[in-house]
Amino acid sequence: MKIGSDESICWPFLERVMPECSKELILRSGMVLVSWQTVKSNDQCRTGSWRKSTMDSPGDALSDILRMVHLRACIYFVKDMPPPWGMDIPVAANGPLHMVLQGRCVLRTNGQEMLLEEGDAILLPHGATHQMLDNPSTVPEPGPEVMMRLMTEVDSEAVPGSTRMLCGHFDWDETFDHPFFRELPDLIVLRAILDKGDTNRFRSIVDLISVETAQNKPGGSAIADRLGEVLIVSMLRTWLTDQQSEKGVLATINDPRLSRALQHIHKSPELEIDLNTLAQVAGMSRTSFAVRFREVMGTPPASYLAEWRMLQARRLLLQTDLSIADIVSRVGYGSDAAFLRAFKRRFGETPGKLRRNQTIASARALV
Repeated sequence: MKIGSDESICWPFLERVMPECSKELILRSGMVLVSWQTVKSNDQCRTGSWRKSTMDSPGDALSDILRMVHLRACIYFVKDMPPPWGMDIPVAANGPLHMVLQGRCVLRTNGQEMLLEEGDAILLPHGATHQMLDNPSTVPEPGPEVMMRLMTEVDSEAVPGSTRMLCGHFDWDETFDHPFFRELPDLIVLRAILDKGDTNRFRSIVDLISVETAQNKPGGSAIADRLGEVLIVSMLRTWLTDQQSEKGVLATINDPRLSRALQHIHKSPELEIDLNTLAQVAGMSRTSFAVRFREVMGTPPASYLAEWRMLQARRLLLQTDLSIADIVSRVGYGSDAAFLRAFKRRFGETPGKLRRNQTIASARALV
């Protein structure tokens, strides 16, 4: 899910009908205006060095990954949709989100049809084409047209048989290409999610989103989108917890011992990390750890470490003003030459060229 440059909030699905969405360059919250350039210039805030590195909690490798790829959300609306209604949504450059707050509807995608009832939610991480319908017999309209109409029309009283829906999408910077997102399925279905957990987290988040989208107050859209990010991450976490994956990043995050090793890599790429260190962090013997990590992750620990260092270097290169020499040190390379070779092999261009191209692209986006 590409979000373009670091300074633009890209909502590709709606660009055709609401092009101004992708031009928003500031985050608004009530009476406070925060320049994204100001946020961008604060390296301590961006890198989280003021934090105790994601709190050192064993299972929080997911947070490291989500920060790396800069996950964002956009909430379109929370609306009552009177029958008949249907949306034919084409392939998107983002991950659509739909949640049924009241009533029921039908989802069609990839040759399957399923009923979604109150409290159910779906994510389509790779933007698969799909239809949302009040009834299987309803002929759907083009999705962008329906979305635009729903976002601009004044709310009216719900009629019998209406379905109350929360719709939006989430993005991440796909250029970081972390395997976690490659492994996500085309469709994630979460049943009766509104009342999951002992804190009613999902219902509380949705209630707050509903208030912000209904009141149309200054900053409301930005607040709803930030709450949308909380909603998406909570959904991914709930789904991940329920998974029984045996291979890949998902399985590695779910493995308490391997996840500790992952987080050590994530929080300390500048350190000299070897197999013995990771095995000790995981509480395993050197041999057992090496075999288990490769068996579950599908790649040796050293390969994942090298990949994470490259992704971290790219992030620092594009999102900070640090010199290349400083970046080399921060990602654990002993020599500039070794770093430059590895970087060009991974990304196909030198760090300097990548930074220059990004600067040019950002300047053009502002014209």
